[in-house]
Amino acid sequence: MTLAAARAILPTLETAPADPEGDKAALERLAYWAVRYSPLVGIESVDTLFIDATGCAHLFGGEAAMLADIEARLARAGIQACMAMADTPGAAWALSRYRPRTLAPVGETVAALAGLPVKALRLDDASVLTLGRLGLKTIGSLSAIERPALARRFQGVPAKAVTALLERLDQATGRRHEPIDPLLPLPGWQVRQAFMEPVAHTEVMATAVRALIEDLCLILQEAGQGVRRLQLSAFRVDGTVATCAVGTSRPNRDAAHLMKLMAERLDDIDAGFGIDLLLLAARDSERLGPEQLGDRRVAEMRSVAELMDRLSARLGGGTVSRLRHRPGHLPERAQTLAPVGEDRLGWDQLPAGQAPRPLRLLMRPEPIEVLAEVPEGPPRSFRWRRALHRIARAEGPERIAPEWWLNPTDHTRDYYRVEDEEGVRFWLFRHGLYAVPGVRGAELPQPVWYLHGLFA
Repeated sequence: MTLAAARAILPTLETAPADPEGDKAALERLAYWAVRYSPLVGIESVDTLFIDATGCAHLFGGEAAMLADIEARLARAGIQACMAMADTPGAAWALSRYRPRTLAPVGETVAALAGLPVKALRLDDASVLTLGRLGLKTIGSLSAIERPALARRFQGVPAKAVTALLERLDQATGRRHEPIDPLLPLPGWQVRQAFMEPVAHTEVMATAVRALIEDLCLILQEAGQGVRRLQLSAFRVDGTVATCAVGTSRPNRDAAHLMKLMAERLDDIDAGFGIDLLLLAARDSERLGPEQLGDRRVAEMRSVAELMDRLSARLGGGTVSRLRHRPGHLPERAQTLAPVGEDRLGWDQLPAGQAPRPLRLLMRPEPIEVLAEVPEGPPRSFRWRRALHRIARAEGPERIAPEWWLNPTDHTRDYYRVEDEEGVRFWLFRHGLYAVPGVRGAELPQPVWYLHGLFA
């Protein structure tokens, strides 16, 4: 009714502005909390959550005990909810609204829905009105009619409306599968630890997390998998959820290493008034076969990967990067930064026969003063950062043409690998070509020399 009509009936009526966005956010928080009962939780509408309890009810003492636990926890949080459990989402939706606290026996969904009004099928008002005119007021009377006879009764009704009606009926009775859109991606593996009494000490939580990681690693070992992203969810007694996650640069199921990573993030979890449940989920995993013990190369790769994992866990996501090859002629454009967990770095696509590159490449080539033979002789000495370097050996040039399709005003580069009298090796290049009579003109009136990198 309108607000004016409501106040005419009850002048002392208290009102408040609607907050759809706030309601949506509150429902999402409630859905995150419901993950404690099942990893598959979905938001169906503005006031409905679907929880797929398949294979989960036994953790709470059975389906009836699970429903009672959900209702009791919501009541303690001041939330009044109508709930039911059935074989299909559509049947659970109908029973929760028209017969709350119902636990429909397995395989008896049709019988449980028979006495409910057709509006329990989530139909629009026009379809409900049409069914009422035809004398079909309950789901039982509707499902008892054969499909051809039902189609004849709906002559003159748009085919789209008839199709929607039959789809809702089939979803509720189980003839057609109704998928649940999960709030979170389903984890490949998940382990849980419930506490008899809420815990608030980090030491107790760390002990429980260590046991969870060991259990998860055993499961991963049996499956031949390694974790790439591990997420810990801590459910507080006030209904809120705190999460932290760590990632690995390569598949890993070393419990000690994973515990070191998670220990870096446990301080981020505020226990509040206490935590009564921990969930540890392998959000991303990959195939990880057995490794040869004593292989030095494998050990070195594992050591480097674990170092990157520790740095990422301590400094935060996105702070540690790896170099990824990018096809390009210019050295400063031949690589880019990639996340530490990136696998396809592309270094196997380097051109065959490419000259050696320095271990350290400067962010920007730095100009230097060079004494060299003209027009294309190697450098004899150069001054960099006010220090004079006399060259004992030089190798080159390696000519790299400009990427004219990206920068038409760029010029040719001649790179030289040089070593000074103290044994330090540098990577220099001359930017621009001198004129060669009868061959080419000069690219610049006076070519410029740069230092671009240093060799190990």
